[in-house]
Amino acid sequence: MVKAMKERRIISLPLIVVALLFLFNPNIAIIDPLPDFIGYIILCAAMSRLVDIHERLGEAYSAFKKMIFIDGAKFLIMLWVFAMTVPNEKTSSIMLWSFVFAVIEIIFLIPAYLKLFDGITQIGYLYENTSVFGVNKRISYTGVIRALTVAFISVRATLSFLPELADLTNTSYDETVGGLINLYRYIGLLRVMAFIPVLVIGVIWLCFAIKYFTRICNDNSFQMALENKYETEIRPKNGIFIRRGFSTVTLLAMIALCFTVDIRLEDVNIFPDFMAAVFFALTFVYMSKYNGQKKMSYLPATIMYFLTSLTAAVLEYIFFEKYYYGAILKSDEARIFYIIFVIFDIIKSGMFIWVLLTLYSSLSKIISQHTGFVLGMQHEGSTENKLVNGVHKDLKGNISRALIFAAVYITSDICFDILAPKVKFMGFINIIVAVVFIGFFIKAFSEIQNAINTKYMLE
Repeated sequence: MVKAMKERRIISLPLIVVALLFLFNPNIAIIDPLPDFIGYIILCAAMSRLVDIHERLGEAYSAFKKMIFIDGAKFLIMLWVFAMTVPNEKTSSIMLWSFVFAVIEIIFLIPAYLKLFDGITQIGYLYENTSVFGVNKRISYTGVIRALTVAFISVRATLSFLPELADLTNTSYDETVGGLINLYRYIGLLRVMAFIPVLVIGVIWLCFAIKYFTRICNDNSFQMALENKYETEIRPKNGIFIRRGFSTVTLLAMIALCFTVDIRLEDVNIFPDFMAAVFFALTFVYMSKYNGQKKMSYLPATIMYFLTSLTAAVLEYIFFEKYYYGAILKSDEARIFYIIFVIFDIIKSGMFIWVLLTLYSSLSKIISQHTGFVLGMQHEGSTENKLVNGVHKDLKGNISRALIFAAVYITSDICFDILAPKVKFMGFINIIVAVVFIGFFIKAFSEIQNAINTKYMLE
């Protein structure tokens, strides 16, 4: 019995530990050595079953999902800041964005953890346990880790920003300004002095957090009670999993689409399209759970897109290692190499179209199977069927419009490759078109999500 129960843990301890390993490390200004957004993704995966047990845990889950996007935005800002070429602008931007994300982290992350521990406390009152409050409730394990977490997040956010204030004394000269010493000359030392205490506190927090969740996972009676509740009250409600599953599909698809955007640093795309192929593959794999799609209906498209985009990325990297845009007009060798790169990029664009058409087919199956009547309130009749067909038509129409603009986006990609050596603003145009293209797909996915939520609203 115990062995079987251990195989069905409602809280995934290995995932929790991996998530904590990504979340304990200090930030250096806006640099995060172990990206927190990966930790939040893993933490959400670890909580995927637990969140249905109590409403407060569901709120914590939603809060951590928001942190995925917030920390992902920090990663994008970091790339933009370090691409700056003017030193003063770069240092000032680092100071500004360090402050912004420190404040955001305190405002959003602390409540997320508080909701998590409040939810665990609430279910601790409902089910017999020795891991939430302690043996005979003499000490609250949850209270200890909650206080330590608030302290860790506050200290980490503060000390990630504090050394950057030295930029206020920064000057191009070695002399003092207004009686102030140029502290920015010692920015490396200041960052180390801030890094060390955060690292110490982070390690302490990591150890306590791992011990806390290990204790909960090893509390057999508590785990059995939660598992019984889940199996008897939650699992029969299939609509819950479909709604949440499509939310995950949406997240994966949006990440994939973002990786198709060409953001260039020194003429090289830092968002390689082969990563988009990986996330599209994950999107299809996850979607197949809900639309019954066979692997061979999406694997060829994603594999070919991955291979062609990887080849194009390698050719682009080699070209800019040896040449520059101006060399195309001066060197036959450079021109021929660039033509080969453009040809592969056009082939890659064709594979991207194939992937998007596959995505349309997959979403159409989702629309047909999981949107329409509110489950439990179906009525047979021609009028009702026409209404459902109208809903399906509108939802598929949103995807069709997104695909039409996708053609514009792909055309702008090809035009960029052809015209970039002569037309400098093509990159800007390409990014604007990409933003609109992604916006169309966000609207399409949002409408489908709303329709799915409506169908399963009674579960």
